[in-house]
Amino acid sequence: MLFVLFFLAPLDWLLMTLFVCTEFIGRLLRRVSPQEAPAFPLPRPECSFVMISWNGRKVLSESLPALLLAVRKHGGDHEVIVVDSHSTDGSEEFIRKRFPEVRVIRSEQNLYFGGSNRRGISLAKRDILVLMNSDTVVDPGFIDPLLAGFQDSSVFGVASLVRAAGSMACESGKTIARFDGCDLEWEHEPIRSENEGQEYSPVFWLHRGAFAMDRRKYWWLGGLDELYDPFYLEDADLSYRAWKVGWKCLLSFASHVSHQHAINVSRNHALRMTSTGEPFVRLVVRRNQYIFFWKNLDSFSMLLKHGWRSAAMRIRRAQVSPSRARVEAHSFLAALKRVPSILKRKLALAPRVVRTDREIFQLFACQWRNAEALSGQLESEPPNVRESPIIEA
Repeated sequence: MLFVLFFLAPLDWLLMTLFVCTEFIGRLLRRVSPQEAPAFPLPRPECSFVMISWNGRKVLSESLPALLLAVRKHGGDHEVIVVDSHSTDGSEEFIRKRFPEVRVIRSEQNLYFGGSNRRGISLAKRDILVLMNSDTVVDPGFIDPLLAGFQDSSVFGVASLVRAAGSMACESGKTIARFDGCDLEWEHEPIRSENEGQEYSPVFWLHRGAFAMDRRKYWWLGGLDELYDPFYLEDADLSYRAWKVGWKCLLSFASHVSHQHAINVSRNHALRMTSTGEPFVRLVVRRNQYIFFWKNLDSFSMLLKHGWRSAAMRIRRAQVSPSRARVEAHSFLAALKRVPSILKRKLALAPRVVRTDREIFQLFACQWRNAEALSGQLESEPPNVRESPIIEA
């Protein structure tokens, strides 16, 4: 398999040449016929909560009562939609009996994360969409801070601060990313004492635990991209497109949600829904990382550095084990199959772009340095401090 990876190495430069040429065309389109984002009126303070579920009866018995309590407390004209992705544990019947105010949409096949959310969003009627994991338990007052963020017309979406436990204690919702000279590194920044008193903070992507977005802006951007199906990085892709066209993605420090079950929902959900398990998940993640980079980044320097170094990085990762080598080869080939669609999407977005990659990454560069410094401090602190996602003064 390593021989195959060596054979594929020249394709990286061919790809980068193709993407650089596409970017030249995109910049020409942007100069000749720019497309500014519409000046949408402020959304009405009404939400469509879209929750997806697959054999999630147990977690829904905790998450739905909490959500419905928050909806009643806020008192707005909201709707709650649960997309049941072909469950076999009686989830649909359970919801219809216990929570008649919830609209249940049943799929006759498993649509996974992207497809299930697209199905629910297509039926949503309110101005603000709130996407949620089925194991996300919201605080009673989590709605007001989300809605307040939309008083700024440049805001695309607002995410809730996540309190997680166990293996997911690093998950905060305060997301950042940086370019390491070849690929992107993704991270949740710990909440620091200096964040106390802040209402909002920019985030690189709206984390799928619970985030709200303007439904009209969502449709204008083209929605969650099926290129990433069945799962992973759809939310990051959507958020980055919002940044590129001039909108903002924020984290609300006052809107709190919890992952009560101490599980990595995305990964465990994916493993349960696929017969090939962990190798398949790694393949999809790696494939989608290629797709995100090729589709969204238009900086000439970043593209060229990626093309120069990615083959060597791919071979280095493949040397870990034979199974890892197979993942690296198959993920790259799977991404290659999507290049024609990637090029079409790049050219479609190009006339709308008003922010460069450099401007977006510089916005989060300081946060990344602070996160690395804090990570070093935590290494010397007691375990009970390190396990908390909320770092207090």
